[in-house]
Amino acid sequence: MSDPLNTLLRLRRLAVDEARQALADCLRTEAERAAEMRALDDAVDRETAAACDLAADDHAVEAFAVWLKRTRAERAAAAEALLRAEVRTQEARAVLSVGERARRAVVELQATREIERLAEDLKRDQSRIDEAAARRPHGGGPS
Repeated sequence: MSDPLNTLLRLRRLAVDEARQALADCLRTEAERAAEMRALDDAVDRETAAACDLAADDHAVEAFAVWLKRTRAERAAAAEALLRAEVRTQEARAVLSVGERARRAVVELQATREIERLAEDLKRDQSRIDEAAARRPHGGGPS
């Protein structure tokens, strides 16, 4: 029969691997959302500069105003998506941290049990030595 701690350790390792993968997915999503925000901010900067150009006519300024209103809504949605991604990333980090602690606890328990087993083996060996010494005749020393 296999040691239940070995089975538990395998399960903990699988859980940690899954948590790492989930964190990697969250980090990837967060980076994508942050890139979308930067792209929108860059677009606003470019379009603002173009609209503020003294050579721009009223039509360009009016078009910019319409574009900016729509882009602000897109940016608000992108900011919300980024915030959700950041929250999911923090949750994934917490899950990974808990999983790692649970895995380490099993490893430490295994180590403790191994130390206890070795101590029992040493006690048994010492008892055998003591018994053998007690059975040996106590003579006058070497001849």
